[in-house]
Amino acid sequence: MKTLLLQIQGYFNQTVRILRAWLNIAWDWLVDFFLRVKIRVKLSLIVGASILIVTFIISTISLDIQERELRLQANILGTNITQSLTAVAQDNLLLDNIIAIQDYLNNSVKQKVPAMQDMMVIDRNGKIVAHFKTEHIDEIVSPEEWDALTAFDSTRLVETDEHLRFMRAIFVKSRRGDDTKDILLGSAMVTFSKEVLFAPVQEMKQNIILASFLVSCVAISVVFFFSKRIVNIIIRLSDAARNVGLGDLKIEVRTRAKDELGALTHDFNQMVMQIREKTEMQKFVSKATLQVIADGKEMKLEGTRRVITTLFTDVRNFTSVSEQLWPEEIVETLNQYLDLQTKIIDKNNGSVDKFLGDGLMSIFQGKDMVQNAVTAAVEIQQQISELNRARKERKEVVLEIGIGVATGIAVVGSVGSHNRMDYTAIGDTVNLSSRLCGLAGPSEILVTKEVTQRLNGFVTSTPQGKVQVKGKAQRVEIFKIPYVKP
Repeated sequence: MKTLLLQIQGYFNQTVRILRAWLNIAWDWLVDFFLRVKIRVKLSLIVGASILIVTFIISTISLDIQERELRLQANILGTNITQSLTAVAQDNLLLDNIIAIQDYLNNSVKQKVPAMQDMMVIDRNGKIVAHFKTEHIDEIVSPEEWDALTAFDSTRLVETDEHLRFMRAIFVKSRRGDDTKDILLGSAMVTFSKEVLFAPVQEMKQNIILASFLVSCVAISVVFFFSKRIVNIIIRLSDAARNVGLGDLKIEVRTRAKDELGALTHDFNQMVMQIREKTEMQKFVSKATLQVIADGKEMKLEGTRRVITTLFTDVRNFTSVSEQLWPEEIVETLNQYLDLQTKIIDKNNGSVDKFLGDGLMSIFQGKDMVQNAVTAAVEIQQQISELNRARKERKEVVLEIGIGVATGIAVVGSVGSHNRMDYTAIGDTVNLSSRLCGLAGPSEILVTKEVTQRLNGFVTSTPQGKVQVKGKAQRVEIFKIPYVKP
């Protein structure tokens, strides 16, 4: 027996676990479905459901109050009628005057008491002697019903699925000497139809249901219509945010709303404007500076010693070339060459530190900094050669540059004042790279001996002897990096 109970308990627990799992799946599906529904539909459903719930609560309370009031009235009315019928029947049953009792019932019928469906008097033998409907006279009630009819000498309410029945036994007191005895004469019963009695409640319930449905439909339609304005703003904000993510920082969302959505739209436009300003400002700041800011470090006037590779470029004979052009043409031409160099340096993991008039300074760091710098220098000269060929065909002015590359120890950090600083590199390596750039001829690349040693045969180099460099007590051995022009 114990084993059987354990098995039953195990099956029951397993069934409960399965039901819980299915309920969780159903709940998750409903939540996921609701989250996928469009906002306009959600708002409409929420408003409609809220109206139905509030209406249901109010109507339930109202109908319950009305039903209790009707029951109270029916109880008072039924009790009074039953007492009156009992009083009439008592004397006439003693006198065996059944006609008087029937006349009383007929008069009651003419009064058309609401919801009263039945009214009868039964004698002590259980025979109906007076009834609303004459065809029921002389019928014998069942023993069970007779027991209920004669159980109480005061009015008693018995409720069935369809009726409210008020019953009262009819007694007469008999005295013999000092003894008093109740003699049963019969019983009286008044029946009310619950369907008729509570018809106003049912009618009100139907009216409330219909009104709730109509109000919900109207509310859902109104919310669905007017929520278009709200949803459109959200959709426009979503599309605008997506476009910002794709790089469009000129977008602006316009709305006349003054509510929370209007404030959100204003804040969004302010955010895009600030991002646009910061993005534009980033064009004036080196990648190294941006990286320091992105790392969350506080910008201080300090520096650290590290090994870096610097690359300088400079246009040869720029002064004589600029005399042939208008200032606007000079800027446009120079920007074309500087833009080309910047893209190549960025591609080879370098960072343009600053623009120096018609040239630039860039910094390379990391394990492959020398190879990256030399590769960038070769690509710059090759692509400038292609650019010059195209410009010559269009009979436009061409520029040629010299490049200097050096590697060694430099101080990298923030230089300037507390209110205006620049993240850059300073030191002998930087100066030497700049001097080599000044010595380089058109389309030449000059590097130091340390650069060639760190290349480890990555590219070939041609010794150019030793030269006197400004700021150096000893002559510096330099090398030229040959390359194939396209």
